[in-house]
Amino acid sequence: MALGGGGSTYLTDFHANFYNPANLMIRDKEGTFTVGAGSGGFLLDGSRNYADINAQIENSRDYIDTYDPQFGAFPESERADLLSNNYPGNTLISDQRTQYQATLLGLNWQLRDKAFSIAIRTRTASNYRTGKGWYSDRFENVNGLPPTLERSLVHRYQRLHEISVGYAESFQFLTNLTSRLDNFVIGIAPKLVLGGSYLNADWSNFYENNEGAIRHIESFSYDASGDFGAATTSYSNGISLDAANTQFGSDNYFDLNGYGAGLDVGITYLLTLGNDLSAVRPGQQPTQKSLRLSFSMTDIGLISYNTDEISYSSNLDTSSVSSVPSTFADTYFTGAKGQYINFIQEFGSQNPFQSISPEQNTFSTLLPMALHGGVLLEINRIKLMGDLSIGLTNSAFNSPRAISSAGIEIRPLSFLPLRGGIQFKAQRPEFVSLGFALETRYWDLSVAAQFTPESFSSQPIVTGASVAALQFHF
Repeated sequence: MALGGGGSTYLTDFHANFYNPANLMIRDKEGTFTVGAGSGGFLLDGSRNYADINAQIENSRDYIDTYDPQFGAFPESERADLLSNNYPGNTLISDQRTQYQATLLGLNWQLRDKAFSIAIRTRTASNYRTGKGWYSDRFENVNGLPPTLERSLVHRYQRLHEISVGYAESFQFLTNLTSRLDNFVIGIAPKLVLGGSYLNADWSNFYENNEGAIRHIESFSYDASGDFGAATTSYSNGISLDAANTQFGSDNYFDLNGYGAGLDVGITYLLTLGNDLSAVRPGQQPTQKSLRLSFSMTDIGLISYNTDEISYSSNLDTSSVSSVPSTFADTYFTGAKGQYINFIQEFGSQNPFQSISPEQNTFSTLLPMALHGGVLLEINRIKLMGDLSIGLTNSAFNSPRAISSAGIEIRPLSFLPLRGGIQFKAQRPEFVSLGFALETRYWDLSVAAQFTPESFSSQPIVTGASVAALQFHF
């Protein structure tokens, strides 16, 4: 997090299992064996944020807890700020997310020309997209399309628990093709994936005004499992929303609703500079001067859900209407558990859950597959890095929109790295981050925080934090 969120070149040891397993071979600390536990982070890209840290903590609960109608409501005086903050420029659909993850345990063992690792991780992501038309009745002209009132509503939520085994090896037949002090490493990390709660709700719902003739265009798809599936099934059987939402318990984090398998693979080209000989003497000395080029593909695989599963689906439909909805939302859509149906029922002019018959069959979905590429330049106590990630699926964790990041690490003291970074999404700054670590011969500890891009021109607003608990090196 401290370096802007990228990891395909920077992350090493067992954390590399999930980002670029080739980096398991990169030795940036003394010792050949690393063990760690308890590292994790939380990211909030929400509809609203608060400078006061206590208010921001309370605000974050609106995004991760079960929906409470008392939370998220706003007065009419805040509507203009909501529209300007969440729909900048020509944006018709907001795109926001909440994520948190923890690496529960990790081990990494490096030999001369190969490395082994095992890591256990749990992660949760919630991605929510709300059309501007839920908060305004103004038709917008965008990209030469007819004036559009956008009332789409998307919520994707997924929780995954993973057990990953990593392997990386230096391929000398490629390395020896050049006369440079370099190393070509390929890494692979198969993993067992256990699924927790899952939701993929996508209501494409908008109106077009063609010289006074209004067309309504919509389609609907909805797949849910676990507590989302149980709550939706209760609602479809006529139970009230308040009663249905009691299915979302606080003690079901590790409930298993699906099973799957995945694979993370990566390639790293390490070119050492100056008098750094670590590329030709792997396992003997840490790398301190180098240029790294990395490419990885993560989350190749699928998962099948078979607990409390429920699905709705309708094809694209176009109809002529005489007017558009006149009811506007006075509540932020936060992606809270149970809010999706409540939001539609309270503020929608129609309810697809009442017009479409559900199906209850096991379903499968791809893991949140993504491509990553990056470059890192390391000169003694300075590291400069850049990263680019592109999702290959629409999921709670990523989307086909490119995310880029840049970061720098400076060590004023050998044991005290200071880090900073920035992340861009759709060419707009998404957050900036700062962090530091304490590193000794046998253990290290690091912390980081992220802030809104406006934090350095106004009052700082914290939107995320991460902690890497003690790691030990032998």
